[in-house]
Amino acid sequence: MNLCTEPWLTFKTIHDEQVVLPLKDIGRGDLVDIVMPRQDFYGASWQFLIGILQTAFAPEDDSEWLEHYESPPTSADLESALDKITHAFELFGDGPRFMQDLSPLDGATSVGISSLLIDAPGGNTLKLNTDHFIKRGNVEQLSPAMAAMALFTLQINAPGGGQGHRTGLRGGGPLTTLAVSSDPALSLFRKLWLNVLTLEDSDLAPPDRFEDGAVFPWLTPTRVSDKKGSEVYLHDEEVHPLQHYWAMPRRIRLTQGRAGECDLSGVETDSLVTHYHTQNYGANYSGAWKHPLTPYRIDPKKPESEPFSIKGQPGGIGYRQWHQFLFQNENEGAIPALVINSLGSKEVWLEDIGLIDNIGVWVFGFDMDNMKARSWHESKMPFLPLPPEKAQRFSNELALHVEAAKTACSALRRACKDAWFGNGDTRGDLGFIDDRFWSETEPAFFRLAYDLKESMQAGAEKISPQICRSWVNALQNTALAIFDERVLSADSHDPHLRRKIEARRNLKFIKYKGDYLKRYQLDTKRKVAS
Repeated sequence: MNLCTEPWLTFKTIHDEQVVLPLKDIGRGDLVDIVMPRQDFYGASWQFLIGILQTAFAPEDDSEWLEHYESPPTSADLESALDKITHAFELFGDGPRFMQDLSPLDGATSVGISSLLIDAPGGNTLKLNTDHFIKRGNVEQLSPAMAAMALFTLQINAPGGGQGHRTGLRGGGPLTTLAVSSDPALSLFRKLWLNVLTLEDSDLAPPDRFEDGAVFPWLTPTRVSDKKGSEVYLHDEEVHPLQHYWAMPRRIRLTQGRAGECDLSGVETDSLVTHYHTQNYGANYSGAWKHPLTPYRIDPKKPESEPFSIKGQPGGIGYRQWHQFLFQNENEGAIPALVINSLGSKEVWLEDIGLIDNIGVWVFGFDMDNMKARSWHESKMPFLPLPPEKAQRFSNELALHVEAAKTACSALRRACKDAWFGNGDTRGDLGFIDDRFWSETEPAFFRLAYDLKESMQAGAEKISPQICRSWVNALQNTALAIFDERVLSADSHDPHLRRKIEARRNLKFIKYKGDYLKRYQLDTKRKVAS
């Protein structure tokens, strides 16, 4: 099965039909989305197709980018472009296999195919019989298409997997940020194309030939990492920057089996994949890799330090991180993904193609606790393009208002603890309070962000004190409303009512930082009316 030439991915058309097509047909105007049975596969499939286009069909400059956006490539155009990489996308066979070790791994450990899934229960969980939420046995056989996507998803997100089982190039459980359109009728190619960089904006010019493993590491023997000095660095002579999209940290060989029905897609196939062989000490990626689709951060106190990818965290993805996904911020050490940074500087561009009002940023990834997937998070948020000279100031301003929201959220959590427990045991998880606060203040935050952009476009350095007061009022009103619902909606004869009322009284006076109050001329003695 060749992933470049054979039909294997399922697409949705504008008429809500599902069709299975080869990659050469992704330029069809009636295709609007990809169909996958799992959200991590769905996110990975977008990255797969973006990687294909970036590797085999990258535009030279803005002019060529716009040309292909306005007139997507024909099947013949894409077939010609894919010819030079087709040999690297065989899933089975005696030669190089897509995302698999060149060695047959004879004698290596044989593992059930479900272990390719990042959220599958681990060996210790199965041994202790603690797979309460994600059960064993749900996925025991996959079609070649689903096995290929499971393999790709693991390789690009690989968490720590025990001794010598290497993490992905971006570290375990990285967040991915993609530019997306909210227009449901926009063709899939155009949606993908938003995330393809021009060669002028990147160092991703393809090599003349794709034979030596510099881009696709499975074409050559694995650089085994059982000794020091075996790390894979971006500046190595035998490594090409396009390997960002095709990194392969895990040594894996899929094993074909009987005919039957895929446990994920329900598709009948002549050859299921039920097991794979794996061996440790695969490629150990190290150094200053910066994947074009992932946001990074550096320690602002050590600007010479290597960047590290932003990972999923408990509490999900929300506006408190939004400015870091879109704009570089030296004060916080935030580095947005290259595709987001590049597109964000092209406001005129986006206006010309009619996308300025319906483009967003899609952020997704696993929240990992070492080898264990705690949860999957994703969010779609507004995209505000700004020229580089304004982006830093915009981000700095937003960071101040996010800090104010964190202060209010902390005050709400503390008030709830005081009301419920007094000075007693407060070791319980109150994360649900935080989640509610961030969710309910999000609309007010994005109104603030748009107001700030308009103010800066008009020449102002910051929003007006009146707008800031509206923001602070929204924070305090939301905090009080959540407190009243969660704490004071109980029996009025509660013996702890006095303690609860005192906690609410304190919540009316949230102590924001002095420089924030001074900058926006806020009255430190003013409380919200309620």
